[in-house]
Order: sequence, then structure tokens, then C-alpha cells
Amino acid sequence: MRYNGAAELLKGFANRTRGISAGLVALGLIQVGMTILLAYSVANMLQGALFASTQQLPTALDWWLMGTALIGKALAAYAQSRLGNWASIHIRAALRSYVLQAVYARNIQLLAQVRAAELTNLLSTQIDALREYFSDFVPQRRLAVLMPIAVLIAAATVNWLVALILLVTAPLVPVFMMLVGRKAAQANRENLNELNRLGNLLADRLRHLQALQLVGTQEQEAESLFHQSERFRTSTMRVLRLAFLSGTLLEFFSAISVALVAVYLGLFFLGKYDVGAWTSGLTLGDGVFLLMLAPEFYLPLRRLGALYHAKAEATSVAEAVVKITQGQDEAAANRKNVPLLETLTLQQVMLGSQPIDLTLHKGEVLLLTGPSGSGKTTLLDALAGLRPLDTGQVVINAHTHAAPATLYREPSWFQQVGYMTQQPELLHASIRDNLSLGRTFSDKQLMAALHAAQVDDVVAALPEGLDYLVTDGGGYLSGGQAQRIALARVFLHQPKLLILDEPTASLDADTAARFLESLCRYRDQGGRVIIATHRDIAPLSSTYHVDAEQGVLQ
Repeated sequence: MRYNGAAELLKGFANRTRGISAGLVALGLIQVGMTILLAYSVANMLQGALFASTQQLPTALDWWLMGTALIGKALAAYAQSRLGNWASIHIRAALRSYVLQAVYARNIQLLAQVRAAELTNLLSTQIDALREYFSDFVPQRRLAVLMPIAVLIAAATVNWLVALILLVTAPLVPVFMMLVGRKAAQANRENLNELNRLGNLLADRLRHLQALQLVGTQEQEAESLFHQSERFRTSTMRVLRLAFLSGTLLEFFSAISVALVAVYLGLFFLGKYDVGAWTSGLTLGDGVFLLMLAPEFYLPLRRLGALYHAKAEATSVAEAVVKITQGQDEAAANRKNVPLLETLTLQQVMLGSQPIDLTLHKGEVLLLTGPSGSGKTTLLDALAGLRPLDTGQVVINAHTHAAPATLYREPSWFQQVGYMTQQPELLHASIRDNLSLGRTFSDKQLMAALHAAQVDDVVAALPEGLDYLVTDGGGYLSGGQAQRIALARVFLHQPKLLILDEPTASLDADTAARFLESLCRYRDQGGRVIIATHRDIAPLSSTYHVDAEQGVLQ
């Protein structure tokens, strides 16, 4: 399901536990009912002990009512807390699943908008920060209305003027809460941005730690990280200041409102006026009952105000989720299954200024040459499905009269293609995991793929062999070794189309020759190969040779 905004997303996920939310509201109402019962029992006991015609000690019924009220309120609060936490855990798990599904649906398109550190922060820290919003704030919005109404009705049965005072002063709390809430939302949004900047900076510096050590700039980069962490600390303290300020002012307004009730009752008992009582006067028990209810009238509003920072934080997180999930449905709706590759036909596809028209069959090789900047890598990216074609079109299995294929962001196409760029991507994991990518292969299969890529002797000489840990980007390996491991991964998964960008650039002449012999065996087994290179690829003869400046040469 697509959500168009932060508020719609939060509402949609909160509705997933609508029945539980109703239960939380019911438990809250039980608490206020127990509070009214407690106030009544205390007031009745004091009235009987101090002002009855014959002094009456509390009876067993009085103690039973008081005990029931205290225990019932405590049990309802405990059950509300446990049930709210369970609902929050369920919703946050569903939200994480929703984000991960959106990431999968949008695939490579997501990289232009969201960096890895931002996604990591969102899935780990930021979604966890929604605990209070779903467990406490969502039910408290209803309780902030229903609980004061229950208290108001109970107070009105004794004195209508006290009920009127409570009703008139009640709007002070939500009005102030909304005013402070806007500032809190902005502060949370800025704090989230600072956290993402810090995460991106840290991830980038860790990725390039070796390069920083080589040029000797560790101290400068450490200073940069320190300054960014200070900015994050400052923004976090700004959020906390607003939270404490709002809590203090809410308590202040509530105290003033309760004081108005106390002043009214004091003047009433002093005989200054006789307004508000339904009968000729008020007893001490009535006054105690009203004074005990007054703070309870504002308690749900104060609690909602204290939780408003949770709403501000939830809004910021929901905006980040919407940013990531934008276009999820469009990506899923536009996805088409690319048929299994038999022939690949290029029609008026441009390389530099030259249009390409050719069909690549099983066991054929397409060689792309031309100076740097002529568009070879751009064309390879498009054929791999990483970007849309600027001009021309690609037809899969043209002999079946198929329509032009849209390869961009199509998972069914990614599964058929092996693409090795000039800067191969490796995981921060063992060589075994980098080769397998979640699938299961025997050591014999892994070593055969490494041998085909002319890197088996390198892996065998490493301390832990296939279990040797490499960093993302191939740290601890030379550029040529990382490139050959990435190529071994391609050989292992046996793609129907192999796309290589300068595959021999980091290899010496002897290793390059043996590597090209492996490509010949792949081609002879029915593989299709597209290579962009500046170097001679003998002994791998090309079926087609296209130059960016001269067009089709063979």
C-alpha cells in the first residue's frame, strides 16, 4: 500500500492494531474509574471520621472500596503498558518489513536518493524511536478526551462551578502543546538530518580509511568527525530542552488550574459566597472529592503534552520512510518479466556518435572500443539495467517478434546478467560469502570459479583461504585481486550475458592472457560476452567490434 505523507503512513500503521488500541483506551477508562472510586472512598471516610454526628471509623466496605480502587488502577496501568508495548513491537516490525520491501521494489533507483548510512539509521535506531508513539501516544489521544470528560461528569454531580472552571481552563494545555509541538517537530527533523550526516560521514571515512592513512590525514578527518558529532549533540540537546520546557510549562498551567479550584473551595468554606453547589452547601467530603479529582482532570492532557515530542519524532521518521518508499508501487506496477535470453538485439543504440545495429547470439563476443569519455561505461550500465537507454532500444529474442525490452531496474534481467565494473563491489564478508551471495556452493565449485578468474592461487595462499575476511570495496586485496574475485563470482553464477568493463586493466600481461583463455571457455560453452576495453583482447576473438569513433568494424 502506498502512503502519500507522514501523517497517512503513521495512521495506516496505527490502524493495524485498532482492536488493541481500543483495549488500551478501555484500560485507561478503567483507571479513571478507579481514580473516581478512590476519591469517593477517601472523601467518604474523612467525612465520616471528622464531621459525622457520631464519629464513624472506616468500615470494612470502605477499606474494600479503597483497596479495589488502588489495586484495580495499578493492574489496569500495568496491563496497558504491556499491551501497548506489544502493539508497538508488532507495528515497528511491520514498518521495517514495509521499508525493506520498498527498498527491494525500488532497487537501484533508491541509491540516488538514500545513502546506506541513512537506511541503516532508519531501520535500526529511528524506527525503534517510534516505540512511545505507537504504545502511548496513539491511545492517549483518545484518553485525553474521554478521561477528562469522565472526571468532569463526576465533578459536576457535586458542584457545577468546579466543573465549569475545569472546562474553561482545559484548552490552555492543548493550545500550548500545539505551539511547542511545531518547534519540537522542526528540532526533531534537524536532529535526524544531523544524525544522517554523521552516519554518512563515518561510513565514508571508514570505507576509505586506508587511503586516509596513506596520505596522513587521519587527524584532520578525526577533527571533522568530532565537529559533526558536536553538531549532532547540540541538536539532540535542543530537542531535550524543548521536551523539558514543554513538560515544565504544562505542569505550571495545570497547577494554576488546580489552584483556582482550591481557592474557590477555600472561599466557599469561609462563607464568602454560595455559588456552584447543587444544594445549600458543600461538605468537607465534597471538597476533598473535588480537590482529588482536579489534578486527575489535567493528568491525561499533561501526559499527552509530554508525549507530543514522541509525535514530533515519529513525524520526522515517517517523512524519512515516505522518502524511501516513494515510487514503490510504480516500480512494482511497471515491472515486467524479461524472457530468458537467447538473442540480444541492439537497434540504433548509440556509442559515442555511432549507432549500433546488431544481434548477439550464444557464443558470440561484442567488443566496444573508443577513447575515455566516449560512452562505453554508460552503454554497459544501460545494458546491465542500471540506467535507461538514452537512444535506441533493446529487443530480447528478436526471432520471436518480441517487443523492445525495458531492462532498467528489472530484477528478472539482473538475474540473467553478470556485470563486472572497473571498480568491483565486494561485501564486508568472507571470500566464500562474496562468491556465494546467499546461495550454496561446494568448495570445489568455488575454487573452480576462482581458477577460471586466475585468482585461485591467491586465495589458497591467504591465512583462512575461502573464509578470509575482506572489507567492502576489496580492502586488504590489491585492485587486480579484488577484480578477479568479482569475476570469479560472475563465473560461479553462470549468467546468460557477461558484461565486462576494462577487465584486464589491473592485470599483468601473463595473468591477462590466462584470464582471456577462461573467457574463451565461457564463450565456447554458449556464453555471450560484451567487453569495453582499451587493450588487445587476443586470444579472445570478437564476433563484433564497435568503435565509438568509427562505428562497426567487423
